[in-house]
Amino acid sequence: MAEPWHECIKGELEEVESFMRKTLETRSPELTEMCQYVTCSGGKRLRPAICILSYRACGGADSEKPVKVGTAFEIVHSATLIHDDINDQGELRRGRKTLHRQYTVSKAIIAGDYMFAVGFQLLSEVAPQIANYVVEASAYMGAGEFIQKDFEHSPEVTQDDYIQIIMGKTAKLFAASAKSGAVITGADMETLDQIGEYAEHLGLAFQIVDDTLDVKGDPHNTGKSVGTDWLEGKPTLPVIYAMEDQQYGPRVKELFLKKDVTDADVSEALDLILKTDSVDRCLSLAADYAAQAKADLSGLQESKYKDALLSLADYVVGRDR
Repeated sequence: MAEPWHECIKGELEEVESFMRKTLETRSPELTEMCQYVTCSGGKRLRPAICILSYRACGGADSEKPVKVGTAFEIVHSATLIHDDINDQGELRRGRKTLHRQYTVSKAIIAGDYMFAVGFQLLSEVAPQIANYVVEASAYMGAGEFIQKDFEHSPEVTQDDYIQIIMGKTAKLFAASAKSGAVITGADMETLDQIGEYAEHLGLAFQIVDDTLDVKGDPHNTGKSVGTDWLEGKPTLPVIYAMEDQQYGPRVKELFLKKDVTDADVSEALDLILKTDSVDRCLSLAADYAAQAKADLSGLQESKYKDALLSLADYVVGRDR
């Protein structure tokens, strides 16, 4: 049996866990508890993994810097999830109550802001120029959220609109993680571009699969109920493709237009989506992005870390959680 894609950086990922717990200890017991609640709830740790693998694949030999940078990205990512859940009025995250439901909205906002500050501080300690990558990713993230809001419950949304949304929501922070790992090795601009493009395509594939799992996933694996995106009116790719279907598309559009969505509406919508070729089209596009991600690494020197990055692309499109 082949090794898991992350086996070659298992030690560094364990260091990320312990360093993150230590970094998020504060003078306020409740704030510390809230930070731990968010970061210790079983996330995939893809952003620190991408950072560390990129660092190693570009010839980096020391573990301290990439662990610190990778931890910063995981903390920043966790902070964005807090704010996303408040914005979406989400109930569950990774099978548990969202932070603002477990505590309060006002406290969750403060915790999210605090985690952003901690993440940026860590990045500036290692290499100030890395902060530029995060600022760029954050700007894309904010713009993506506004585009998503504009198209909530709107049948006019297109695939191009959706790609813009997930570019900001996921792909740009993946790219920032990868480029940050590479830049602290002194990698040249061509290598930085290649590793950034790899992570960007990987992020697009990841989010397409994530949104597809909202339609067909097993809640025991994903940690959230299917149909959550539909309840929130999010214009995801499975919805967009289903609305294009000649037979079932008109009814899917009718249901997507509804602002006061019932459980029966969600159930009907999911049944209709699964009757179309939407899921197959989504997974095919995700596979195309994953293949492009792998091609982006063609100029990178062969190593077990490059192999791990290639295997990660396969994992992203084959996962069920």
